[in-house]
Amino acid sequence: MSSRYRSLYLRALAPEGPLSLGADDLRHVRTTLTVDDEGQELSALIEAAGHWSAQEAERFRAVLAAPGPGPAGPEQQETVRRVLRNCAPLALSAGAWLQWIASPGNSETEPVLRVLSLYASDVGAGRPLADRGSAYRALLRGHGIVEELPGVQLASSEYVEGFSFRLPALLLAMSRRPGTFLPEILGADLCLRTVGLLPPLAAALGADADVLDMGGARPGTAVSGRELSLAATRAYLDDQHALEGPAGGEAATRRLLGGFRWAQREIRAWSEQLHSEATLSRHPDYGVWRLIHARARQAAVYHSRFKLAGRPLSEWFANVDAGPRPFLTALAKSRLVRPGKPDASPLLGRLIGPKGPMFRIFTEEEIATLHRWIALLPEEGSVLHPLPGSETTTHQDLHRAQDSWHTQGTDLAGESARPTAVPPPHALTTTAARAAYRALLGREDSAELRGFAHAYATRWLARSRYAMERAPEQLPPRWDPENGLREWLARAHDRHADTFQRGEAVLPSRAELIDSTVQLAPLIMIDGGWLQGFTDYQHASSRSGHFLFRTYWDELGNGELELNHPRIYRALLRDMGIDLPPTASREFSDWPGFRDEAFAMPAFWLSVSRFPETFMPEILGLNLAMELSGVGGSYRDARVALRHHKFSTQFVDLHNTIDNVATGHSAWAADAIDAYLADLPGVLGPGQQDAVWERIRVGYRSLNPPGGTAAELYATIRSRRAHRTRRTTRTSRI
Repeated sequence: MSSRYRSLYLRALAPEGPLSLGADDLRHVRTTLTVDDEGQELSALIEAAGHWSAQEAERFRAVLAAPGPGPAGPEQQETVRRVLRNCAPLALSAGAWLQWIASPGNSETEPVLRVLSLYASDVGAGRPLADRGSAYRALLRGHGIVEELPGVQLASSEYVEGFSFRLPALLLAMSRRPGTFLPEILGADLCLRTVGLLPPLAAALGADADVLDMGGARPGTAVSGRELSLAATRAYLDDQHALEGPAGGEAATRRLLGGFRWAQREIRAWSEQLHSEATLSRHPDYGVWRLIHARARQAAVYHSRFKLAGRPLSEWFANVDAGPRPFLTALAKSRLVRPGKPDASPLLGRLIGPKGPMFRIFTEEEIATLHRWIALLPEEGSVLHPLPGSETTTHQDLHRAQDSWHTQGTDLAGESARPTAVPPPHALTTTAARAAYRALLGREDSAELRGFAHAYATRWLARSRYAMERAPEQLPPRWDPENGLREWLARAHDRHADTFQRGEAVLPSRAELIDSTVQLAPLIMIDGGWLQGFTDYQHASSRSGHFLFRTYWDELGNGELELNHPRIYRALLRDMGIDLPPTASREFSDWPGFRDEAFAMPAFWLSVSRFPETFMPEILGLNLAMELSGVGGSYRDARVALRHHKFSTQFVDLHNTIDNVATGHSAWAADAIDAYLADLPGVLGPGQQDAVWERIRVGYRSLNPPGGTAAELYATIRSRRAHRTRRTTRTSRI
């Protein structure tokens, strides 16, 4: 079971990998969510969770304060490091379970905006590396712990127990299926915010850990995570009651409370297991036995000539399942060890020295563990060390504990995603885009939808590449690493302003203005939709990605309903006498007032956004084009037309200011590209910037790709090549 949660944790981390969560995974998540209905009200659950958290922290303090067998300090530091490592899978992803709740289809609703306010606080919206996980990474580095990043290194760490991956793995899996698990996610989140600072961390770090309190306020904010979570919970329940009636509201409440109780059960079980682990780690033999157990598989290949108590050392390693007492007793009495004298012991002298046969076999932390163990060995060579106050901790406890220790070689890849069906290029029409629009509005995928999205984005980008060298007003042929994009951005803004000053725009009639506003609705109602992939936890606060998440957050009004761009646009349409159905409804995409062509660009936005890693350069370019497109020029033209026909200008006024080229979205877009390209040599090596810059240029042009027969033919040929390549690659993996 240990490897199951390590594997699920890894697969659920992948921003583009929700299909790797198979049906068995989802059934398992649903099974774990089954809890008894205790009939408690939310207020009682909150009170109980807070009380438990305080009491549990005291239990951990008692373990850490218990006197050890040697000088005070080293054994406590080892226990603290063990606690920190086992808090890492959850703490490094604190809040990530909210990452996919917001989507273009629901981004104008109050419950989602309340959730997004909480999540924006978690990731430190607008600041790089300001997420809760980054705060924990800094703490780990301060304690000399290198397993800092969520991923393979952490999941395969021999120092992190399998039980520590269960809760974060399940939460991350749920985050990839928000339409299925939304009330449970909200209930679990409220529970974790109520627990606040994880009790083991409260005990191990004291006041220094306040910044890690999931229920606390982030730096520079006044509202706590606990308050934001409670506000999101109440908004969701009120919304369900209004939409579904009393019965629907009660069902939503039961599920949300069930999610709270489930998280409470899981966090208590994890804490109990970690408490046992922390207690065991105070035993002098614990650390060295874990080290032997972790190295046994590799060590058994060697050491066949060295005898320990009359048996080859390789045999001892091959039989570690027999338990620690015989092995450690034999080792303590061997010529490798001088009990009580680590510096005189050959094991820590010539064997691991620069000329020794075991040079660099052990890390500094492991050498310190061996040093401490030898220093505490009594002169007579006995290795049974019950701790004062915990005489029941014996080698039998260590033997039982090792059954749960992670063994290297465990398959962490998990089940692979199903082959993704890729439609042929001729199927990617505007009619198909309209049909796919509603499905693309959500975050959950099918293999067919994923295939359509990838193929549609690929074909659109291929068309954008056609004759790009002859296209006017594009990004420059080469990126300037010394000056970046700010000067180019200023010149582009000057061109927009000059065009407006010359008065070249033709004033539309009232009917033309209304029609163009209506046809833009499928696009504007998903404002920022091209960036939805950057709500993913690991991208939302990265050096380049934080600009994109901040932009997305801004497009949706920073949690303020009256500043939400889709809501503002919907109000403009009502001013024109058009009352559209909810964006995510079938009635919206089927509405007869829309022409099929109105869904072409929205389908591209929604398709490309599903692949924030695959199409990262193209999204960066598209984002710059989109944010710059109207500033200083067409927004001002639109304002003139709207005022002339006596319609509200709030939407275009807002965009002309927040998209500005000095401190607004256009500036952030340019800075995101500069940051991404500046980091590229360290990620991909030198010589890659030109190729990536070309992809950014294609993304920039994708806002207004060329039409006509030649461009379509070019796109078809390139799409077919890409289709064949992807199909061949997929087949080779099966």
